[in-house]
Amino acid sequence: MDEDGSTVVPPQVALPIAAAESAALAIARASITATPRAPRQSSRTSGATDTADTPVVSYRHGDRRRNNPEVGMVDPETDPTQPKTRWAYDPHLDPALQFDVGRAAVERLIDDALASGDEKVMRGALEQLKRQAEPYLAWTGKSERTSFDVDTVSLHVHERIDPASILAAVRKGMKYSAGKIKPPPAHFQLGLYSAPFENLPLRDAIDFYKHDKGWSNRLISGDSLLVMNSLLQKEGMAGQVQMFYVDPPYGIKYGSNFQPFVNKRDVKDRKDEDLTQEPEMIKAFRDTWELGVHSYLTFLRDRVLLAHPLLHESGSIFVQISGEHIHRVRSVLDEVFGPDNHVETIAYRTKNMTLGGQLLEGVFSYVVWYAKNKEKVKFRRLYLQSFAEGDNHWGYYIGVDGNVRKMNSEQVHDHSKLPEGADPVQPMFLSPAGSFDTGLYSFEFRGTSYDPPPGRSWKSPISGMRRLSMASRLIPYADGGTLRYALRFSDYPVSPLHNIWADTAPPAEKIYAVQTGEKVIDRCILMTTDPGDLVFDPTCGSGTTAVMAEKRGRRWVTCDTSRVAITLAKQRLMTTSFDYYELKYPHEGLKAGFIYETVPHVTLKAIANNPEVDEIWNEMHPAQESALGDLNLALGKQAPSEPFVVSEGVRRGTALDFRKKGTLLKEWEVPLEWPEAWPTQARTPFDILHAERQAMQRKIDESIKNHSEREILYDRPKVAKDKLRITGPFSVEAVPFPTVFAIDETQPPVEADVAIARSGESSRQHQWRDELLRTGIRGKGGQMLKLTSLETLPDTRYIHGSGTIADTGDRIVVSFGPEHGALEQRQVEMGMREAGELFPRPKMIVFCAFVFDPEAAKDIDQTKGITALKAQMNTDLLTEDLKKARASNQSFWLMGQPEIELRTRKDGLYEVEVCGFDYFDTTKGELVSGGKGKIAMWSLDTDYDERSLFPRQVFFPMAGAKDGWHRLRKDLRAELDESRLECFHGTVSLPFAAGDNRKIAVKVVDDRGIESLKILRLD
Repeated sequence: MDEDGSTVVPPQVALPIAAAESAALAIARASITATPRAPRQSSRTSGATDTADTPVVSYRHGDRRRNNPEVGMVDPETDPTQPKTRWAYDPHLDPALQFDVGRAAVERLIDDALASGDEKVMRGALEQLKRQAEPYLAWTGKSERTSFDVDTVSLHVHERIDPASILAAVRKGMKYSAGKIKPPPAHFQLGLYSAPFENLPLRDAIDFYKHDKGWSNRLISGDSLLVMNSLLQKEGMAGQVQMFYVDPPYGIKYGSNFQPFVNKRDVKDRKDEDLTQEPEMIKAFRDTWELGVHSYLTFLRDRVLLAHPLLHESGSIFVQISGEHIHRVRSVLDEVFGPDNHVETIAYRTKNMTLGGQLLEGVFSYVVWYAKNKEKVKFRRLYLQSFAEGDNHWGYYIGVDGNVRKMNSEQVHDHSKLPEGADPVQPMFLSPAGSFDTGLYSFEFRGTSYDPPPGRSWKSPISGMRRLSMASRLIPYADGGTLRYALRFSDYPVSPLHNIWADTAPPAEKIYAVQTGEKVIDRCILMTTDPGDLVFDPTCGSGTTAVMAEKRGRRWVTCDTSRVAITLAKQRLMTTSFDYYELKYPHEGLKAGFIYETVPHVTLKAIANNPEVDEIWNEMHPAQESALGDLNLALGKQAPSEPFVVSEGVRRGTALDFRKKGTLLKEWEVPLEWPEAWPTQARTPFDILHAERQAMQRKIDESIKNHSEREILYDRPKVAKDKLRITGPFSVEAVPFPTVFAIDETQPPVEADVAIARSGESSRQHQWRDELLRTGIRGKGGQMLKLTSLETLPDTRYIHGSGTIADTGDRIVVSFGPEHGALEQRQVEMGMREAGELFPRPKMIVFCAFVFDPEAAKDIDQTKGITALKAQMNTDLLTEDLKKARASNQSFWLMGQPEIELRTRKDGLYEVEVCGFDYFDTTKGELVSGGKGKIAMWSLDTDYDERSLFPRQVFFPMAGAKDGWHRLRKDLRAELDESRLECFHGTVSLPFAAGDNRKIAVKVVDDRGIESLKILRLD
């Protein structure tokens, strides 16, 4: 336990950053499902707190997941290459395969149905034949490409991020800097039952996918097709996803597909400086748009096909799309999910105002919603707040005395002009179409007899109509010609959400070029999932789906090919705060749900069938009759000098002269306000009558409320104002490139009209080898590593060339990374092994890649016994004839390690400074060394265990005044001293002590999302 009392509570509940040590011990001794502390009675306003004692918590999930590999434990033996998985399209959902070219199968279907003699079987066969006769969407390659292969890869864990632990370090560093506490340790002691990540024993940890561990959410870098296939094949997650949200590219415009820099959202087509340098993104763009909409549809169908088995039987998939492709997207979803499982198409507003266009301007985009099984789909109805002010339909009101009166024009448009306690009323039909015997009768109300309209009947039997009258729910309408039901605004102050969402304005401050508004995704999550359910977004972008899932207490998995997107999402998740929602049953965790606000849903039927109304009337109405008798007696004894004009009932507009014998007021004719002309002797019975009337109305209203249904407002869970919440633990994972081809291997050819693939990787390697021999490798300061020869080796897979260094004559070998992915550590190890088996043994090995996995780069830098170098390949090598002419056509640049300075302070603690790193300038086409201006984010693991990074300190040097840790400043102003917050946006770490492993890891991420990793020993 540290000075702050930092601890973590059991799974499924909440993690306080600042909690008492005794509380942690009590939790550990009690049970794993202990209930969190009761809320304090303090309050928080405007999203901020004024006390440093306010606990900062995060939700934890009790679910389990398979132990996928931590990147530091991966080698070719523990994580060998797996065979591809073949996925075939279901011919029963594709009429092109079943009807047009499968006539024999159709005949067999008919013969089998007839032979069965079973009516149910015959009906099913007819329905299938009908489906096959429907129109279908055809595109290039569809009918030929009946199946496709997907590499089966492991998902490697690179980082384990717990924002609560990081924030604890931020707070502790501030207190230490202020001299309030003793030196901080390298890491915080985590409770036995409460560690944010479960570290399995080594023997189990290296037995990948064979053991379960505690759940943490997942941010994955890689192609969604590979990710989904891995979840299905390696982790057995079929049927575990409750909701998919897919936001594919809207069109071929570059800006709708990519964002090349973390801090630049304005992306324009045909501008060199806006071109991505990520090989994965170049491949993704080609795969999606090489054949225009034809390859786009193939791209989408492949991913939707893998989403289908991942979905739970009650699950849903939402695909966001513009009007340009919505008809095509629906056809693809029809084929995979079936047209009967289309739930709805939602139109949502994307522009606040029209900016002018050549033709009719569109301000809406669409979300297409399909269920895996529409009959079993999980659905939670959402509601919008209703408004009566200014609506002429709500032209009446009911007062506290139960009398219904008509509003004047001013009151209709300004409800503040209504009497205190008044409730707007809308007259509703009491006679539905058609008739039934029990509704055919004459009903007397306020001295007038009413009959239902010709050919119709009253909605309720006469007993129900009497109760409606007793409850003040009837209105004479059309100048007394008929009766209407008085629907009070408070009966149902909300309206069900429909499929036109006009209130979804785009986000005011985007961090990503194609960022979706939060409200759209939030509603989809709320409609189709419960707390603890799993949400998957294969198109991460800025991480909006993950943020909304975290906000609502759902588990989440999201992935993206772009490193820029992953970097932005990671930063956003770490620095976002949320309201803490009260758990319904704390000991059961999130799966039990939250405590939600509810609203009444009072119906005519509920009132008409409520016998308590009779009981209350019989009990309390006699007192009103008595008071009315006393009032009439007083008015008769001392009659007012002026006649009284009746405003309600059959005598409305009649002037009553109480000086005439036998003139009596009816109950509904008594005015709400005291007439000044009336004698003072009548005031007491007048007040008693109103008091009794109001008391009875309150009791009847309470009974109606108690006997009515209530609608749950799933978007309004109860907020605990004495707690603050941040993002829970999540892992950052990556898809390793599945394989590297030997120099004599080629990929199997694919039909040109089917595909999106082109020549095999080995053909690229021949080009790269020739380019390397021609240009050599440029180092810092203009040094050149020139080769006099570079030839292929016949018996190696990971060594792609062997040559001679021009200056020394020493032997050098070269290993090329994958064409569209990062060079990862398994290739480094296998390349080293092959190099060690060569004779004569090479003096130098160079790994050439467009992108280096940070673990691979670390392994290259730490190689002993042979000179190992990293060479950055210019992405122009991917674009062939599109390669841009430059003054220096250099294609290979020597990459150094990040420049990290480790210092020992006078107090015995350590601190780290990031001094610079090698950065490839895309505009110049050159490698630039040093400089801190391009560092988007860097993190420090002060006790590195060689499995994966567990950052204790995270810094955002490029963050603006409203980004990075500044995003938490408003909610956590007592915990985060603004005057000291700037140090967490610099390049010098907080002081720290050595940990048990006596190693630290520093990861630097530049503005393109490219990561560098350096390991330092504390010796």
